[in-house]
Amino acid sequence: MKKILVTVLAGSVLLNAQVIPGINSKGGAMTLPEGKVKMGIKHIYLKRDSMFDGTKEVTNKEHLDATANITLLALRYGVSKNFEIRVVMPYKHIEATAKLGPNDVAIDNSGIGDIVVMGRYVVLPMQDYGFQLSAGAGVKLPTGSTDSGFKTAPPFALNENTPMPTQMGTGAAEYKAELGVSKLINNSMRVDFHTMYTYRPLAEHDYDFGNELSYDLSFTSAVTKNINLGVEYNGKYNSETDMGDDTNPILRSKLPFKAFSGTVGYITPEIEFLPFDKPKLHMGVGVAFLAHYNLKEYQPLEKQRFIFRIGYLF
Repeated sequence: MKKILVTVLAGSVLLNAQVIPGINSKGGAMTLPEGKVKMGIKHIYLKRDSMFDGTKEVTNKEHLDATANITLLALRYGVSKNFEIRVVMPYKHIEATAKLGPNDVAIDNSGIGDIVVMGRYVVLPMQDYGFQLSAGAGVKLPTGSTDSGFKTAPPFALNENTPMPTQMGTGAAEYKAELGVSKLINNSMRVDFHTMYTYRPLAEHDYDFGNELSYDLSFTSAVTKNINLGVEYNGKYNSETDMGDDTNPILRSKLPFKAFSGTVGYITPEIEFLPFDKPKLHMGVGVAFLAHYNLKEYQPLEKQRFIFRIGYLF
């Protein structure tokens, strides 16, 4: 009898708990109720001091040691029952050192990046289908600086135009389309899938950042009324970058600073804390571990990403 009572009480706690979407899932397909506003802040720290090519880790010949701190401020607003808009503003701080030929290169750039504006519409609502399907579109605005601290190739390159992707913005608009699916299970678990395609024209200085397809699958569960645990798979594919006739291919192959191109995937365990038993305020942390990669050229990757998130529903 005592065992049955404990089981019932535990089940009651789970059913009354609130399940927060995964830390990288972008909410799957969920939208805010009409008139509601949510603010979120997510901070990402990563370190790149390892080089990769294809499916192998290779020697870091230039002794690249780079770190990035990226803070994202996101605002979401429920325009109607089935439609929301969101705005994401990044602030970036990038530091890096490397030895390129006889030259030591040091980079220390910081500032506001390119702001993203998206709209999301519920195509198949949860209450009618048992799951929710949403579609959205948006644009990344060229608000970040492309000049301050922007670095080109080192002096030994003999004035070859080989810029490095260390500026705060791209200097050109990018266009995005998204699709999300969410499923709630017994009010204590949820599954979210989200994918986004980004079309990127040539950026300022004719830099090609490559088109991108990202995909995130997350599972989260309320283990108590205050704690959610979750795990995600976060992957992306970027097309091969092309710098055109202005770039010396031999020089380019030696530079450690490159825009990502290829396929990469991370596994991200995470924990979320709801101090007031409701999702009005929630705080979460996650660590993303490199799971697989297949890169189109010699370039750096981070082996771990550390993520902190806080959200508040007004």
